[in-house]
Amino acid sequence: MAFDITEFTKAKLQMECKIHFKDNSAQEVFDIMGNPELITEWYLLAESVKMHPAIGDEEASFNVVFTFFGDVYEKVLYWQPPLRYVYLAQGPNFPIKDYVAEIEVVADENNCGVMTWRLYYQDIEGENFKRIIPTLIPAMNKASMEKLSEFIGGYKVDCVIY
Repeated sequence: MAFDITEFTKAKLQMECKIHFKDNSAQEVFDIMGNPELITEWYLLAESVKMHPAIGDEEASFNVVFTFFGDVYEKVLYWQPPLRYVYLAQGPNFPIKDYVAEIEVVADENNCGVMTWRLYYQDIEGENFKRIIPTLIPAMNKASMEKLSEFIGGYKVDCVIY
């Protein structure tokens, strides 16, 4: 059965980045992508991460301080290691509204596969951000995926804007 993102968002897919990797299992790749404390190692705009303890059966939430966007709260909505997780991001200075992202990792028995990061959102607030985000985010995400690629045995990075 195919995964249905509409359970978590009605926003449209805006961007999809893929890293083709080898010599790492899906679990190894998932462990890197699913660890918020590693974000500052590969995402170029991330300055710091503050973890919050999980409450009950919920997955942990955290805040990331980003250049340009300030303090952004991120919460895991769906957690299915080593295949997929879905998270939301929101903050008072975060101009991308209704932002939900999906991380999917698929690998074969030879430890070759693809990690896919899909970004869904509805709107960008603020005239300045409406002008710069369509240029800034694709460039930053592509460069960040290139950096992340080094951590997960990546050999090819593709990013598509929709």
